[in-house]
Amino acid sequence: MRLLITGINGLLGQNLVKEFSHDHGISGIDLNPGIYPESESITVAQLDLNKTADLKRHILETAPDALIHTAAYTNVDKAEDDRDLASAINAKVPEELALICSEQNIPMIHISTDYVFNGDQGPYREADNCDPRGHYAESKYAGEQAVLKLGGQVAVIRPNVMYGHGRDLKSSFVAWLIGELTQGRPVNIVDDQYSNPSYARRLSSAIRLILDKKAWDVWHFGSKEVVSRYTFALKVADSFGLPTDLISAISTGDLNQRAPRPMRSGLICEKLKQKLGFPILNIDEELQLLKEEMNAT
Repeated sequence: MRLLITGINGLLGQNLVKEFSHDHGISGIDLNPGIYPESESITVAQLDLNKTADLKRHILETAPDALIHTAAYTNVDKAEDDRDLASAINAKVPEELALICSEQNIPMIHISTDYVFNGDQGPYREADNCDPRGHYAESKYAGEQAVLKLGGQVAVIRPNVMYGHGRDLKSSFVAWLIGELTQGRPVNIVDDQYSNPSYARRLSSAIRLILDKKAWDVWHFGSKEVVSRYTFALKVADSFGLPTDLISAISTGDLNQRAPRPMRSGLICEKLKQKLGFPILNIDEELQLLKEEMNAT
């Protein structure tokens, strides 16, 4: 099989390459130059996804057996000002991709977010009512709705607070936190935002299972327990043997962020376990896997 991965240089894109490249051919699309050397098994095209004609031409030329769409506009606060750009990337691009995939009979995995919920009364199940707050959230919700509307061979996966290991990443909470604590620098972490963080390496394994099982549906992915961002930071520090006394708790209000955040979020992932047999691990177990992964590279 040959997979086409958008946003291949990002955290999830890189982890998908690790998951699939040993037994699949990989074609990637990214706005930035590739981090992968050209080979028979991995080819990367530098392409603006907003250029629909170029995008369709590339997909037709590549003729993938499945497409995994990870690329997105992810600056939550900046999206309040860059509304047109955020909507183009998060809503229009998924719609165009889904249309092309539907026409060409290509299965599609679309990566969404827990921000489709308002975060007032989480954790949430897949069938719970969506109520996005802020333009980033609204644009992501519009994107997943456009994808689902076409039906067919489509799966939407909602992770939350994704973390993991990769190269040359613009932003990674865990990597940033480890770097700051290793240098002995104090950090302030909010203690009133709750989630069950998503480890990208295991999310990639879940995506493989969904593709293998042709499980076209909406799926939630995250760890077993819902914790505050502050508690998560303490767990990261403990797992990597770093000082927890450098971590101080603050409230979201102290940050004066432009866009609203889902405060009581989190995703219930039992459907993934019950229907597909995918085990849901706790945060400490996944952080141990991350530590092993980082030590191996």
